[in-house]
Amino acid sequence: MKKLFLVVAIMMASTCVFAQHDPGSLTLQPRIGFSAADFNNTSDTKARVGMIVGPEFEYTLANRFSLAFGLNYSQQGAEIDKTDNKFKMDYLTIPVVANFYVVKGLALKAGLQPGFILSSKLDANGHDTDIDDSVKKFDLSMPIGLSYEFYNFVIDARYTFGLTKIFDEKEINLDSKNLTFQLTLGYKFTLF
Repeated sequence: MKKLFLVVAIMMASTCVFAQHDPGSLTLQPRIGFSAADFNNTSDTKARVGMIVGPEFEYTLANRFSLAFGLNYSQQGAEIDKTDNKFKMDYLTIPVVANFYVVKGLALKAGLQPGFILSSKLDANGHDTDIDDSVKKFDLSMPIGLSYEFYNFVIDARYTFGLTKIFDEKEINLDSKNLTFQLTLGYKFTLF
């Protein structure tokens, strides 16, 4: 009897570990993590490390396919090499991502991510200067990545490629787009 109980317990635990969400289900996943952001087309910048936080909703369309919609606060920008100066840009991003589950729990993802600037500053030697007039208010990027779900915990790694220019060329002569790597940890709650 003890062996039967142990076998049933192990089978139930393994089902929970690799639970696949049923088609038609909706989950909510609060996420928090870090980002490393930089600009493309520059040789004198390096990544600014920041934070990303926000919820993500995922709707399962089929056994191996789902769509996710998020709302994130994302710290981006770049540090200028060999100085203490950095561009500090904070965005509200809305990723819309398609997930393809290769195996249970492991998803490949790609999509589009509109972003709206919340704050933009140039930190020069410890003094912040607003550069809101020089930064475009809207940013569009393309996230690609993968995630792994284990006991409803989700580790997600994404790289976003900017599709639109960051700066108003009349104000700042940088022909750059955002590049951001994000690593987050979340927990999925099934809503229905």
